[in-house]
Amino acid sequence: MSGLSDKIFNVVHYVANKVQRPAVILLYHRVTKLMQDPQELAVSPANYDAHLAHLAAEYNVLDATQFLDHVINKKPFPERAVFITFDDGYADNYHEALPLHAKHEVPALFYITTSKLNTPYELWWDDLERVLLTTDPLPLKLDVNIAGQAWEYPTDSFSAITETYYALQQVLRFCKPDVIESVMAQLYDWAGTTAEGRPTHRMMTWDELKVMSQSPYVTIGCHTHRHPAVGMLSYDEQLSEIGESKRLLEEHLRIPIEHFSYPFGSRKFLGSKRYYNADSIKASKALGLKMVCANYHGQVHSWSNSYALPRILVRNWELPEFKNKMQQFFKY
Repeated sequence: MSGLSDKIFNVVHYVANKVQRPAVILLYHRVTKLMQDPQELAVSPANYDAHLAHLAAEYNVLDATQFLDHVINKKPFPERAVFITFDDGYADNYHEALPLHAKHEVPALFYITTSKLNTPYELWWDDLERVLLTTDPLPLKLDVNIAGQAWEYPTDSFSAITETYYALQQVLRFCKPDVIESVMAQLYDWAGTTAEGRPTHRMMTWDELKVMSQSPYVTIGCHTHRHPAVGMLSYDEQLSEIGESKRLLEEHLRIPIEHFSYPFGSRKFLGSKRYYNADSIKASKALGLKMVCANYHGQVHSWSNSYALPRILVRNWELPEFKNKMQQFFKY
């Protein structure tokens, strides 16, 4: 957040925290070390180990059942209550994060996008990075058709390629899944590469996810099938996207799926573009989901909307910074 946003956030939440002590939902994506991480999704195993050790020692880390009980019943949270969540379903959640949760005996909820599980393919933003930022050489410009509209992007220098990556990423995150898949197919042809992704960026296999789901420190939730901004879809399309991920997880894991998080999930919007909307909440309720997390900065109180809960996005913070952030979230 910007300095001004930080000040506004601190004032508003200081007042709210005076009324009632808060809980904080932490949002992670990956636990690994990457050569490059333009979306800043990865927390190193060493830093994550330190995060969990600090949380286990100093905070009241709730599991999904406990947190859901407080949310549904509008009960005030215990002192310094924290809930840990992960989005997407990267393989490092199993290989790196899970052993650390067992080590520290700390619970977490993992929201899973299902379309790329058990495949060698990457989620589209990683795929976009792979094609644009790791392929060399590239043509000097990119001509691409996006939902029937012709777009042209410069790719004649490293800075131009980087700018094109971020610009195209912003466009695609508000597109429907079929449009994203079409654009990526065009990019493979343009760059002379294939759809097969990097082992470092793969999703879990079903076998890995099944083992993970059996851990006493893990709860599994759904995160749509293809990771679209559901607010850009019709109600029926949202019902299908969310419902397909829920169905597949229940079918493969043989457990009920009661939790969901919105892909992207921010309340930010551009014109008519939304990451989630009233239909998203309606679809979640229709599918029997009991608690839904969003991805906007904030703390949780008993009056928070249980179908659009705020979360704190965690970056690759070393322990001193992480400690300071946590103290600020609970200031009252």
